[in-house]
Amino acid sequence: MMMESLRGVAGDGVDPGLFTEVFWASLHGLATLSRAGRLLPEDAGRRVQLLVDRLAVA
Repeated sequence: MMMESLRGVAGDGVDPGLFTEVFWASLHGLATLSRAGRLLPEDAGRRVQLLVDRLAVA
């Protein structure tokens, strides 16, 4: 389901499965670093919004 949703965002010539893995790895990295106190908590919303904005289908 997620892979189908991201297929249009991945772009031509990009494996949608690979793109989905990178998307989830990005979210996981943000969560892991935030929980470990490695990222400033006041910027949490801005980080997620930046990721979503870059991956959003225009």
